[in-house]
Amino acid sequence: MTKFTNVIVRKPGRSLCDGITSAPELGQPIYERAVEEHDDYIAALKQCGVEVTELPALEAYPDSCFVEDPAVITRCGAIITNPGADSRNGEKDEIEPTIRQFFDDEHVAHIVAPGTLDGGDVMMVGDHFFVGR
Repeated sequence: MTKFTNVIVRKPGRSLCDGITSAPELGQPIYERAVEEHDDYIAALKQCGVEVTELPALEAYPDSCFVEDPAVITRCGAIITNPGADSRNGEKDEIEPTIRQFFDDEHVAHIVAPGTLDGGDVMMVGDHFFVGR
C-alpha cells in the first residue's frame, strides 16, 4: 500500500459562498465556519504525519478550496484535469506550479479539450481508477 507523505490544500476564499452547489436547499456556506473546518482539517492531516502545503485562497474561483478537482495525484505522477464547469477551469493553471514542486515534466500529464475531468469524480483503489460522472 502506498502511503502519501505530502498533501496540498487551499484556504477557502470569501467567494466560497458563491460556489457551485447541488443542494441549494441547504443554503450558502458560512465563510467563518468553513475556515474553522479547514483549519481543523489541516490539523487532522498533520496528526496523520503528512507534510501540508497550504495555498492561499483564490477569490476568482469560489470552489478552489476543493483541490482534488483540478489535479489527480497518483504514486506515478499527476494528471492536470480539465474541469467541466467553466467557472472552475482556471483552477488547473493555478495548481500546476505547486504540483510541479513534486513531479517533473515526465510525470505530469494533462486532460485537454474536448475532454473534461473533475478529479473529485475519480476514486483510486490500489492500481485501479474508477471515474464517475
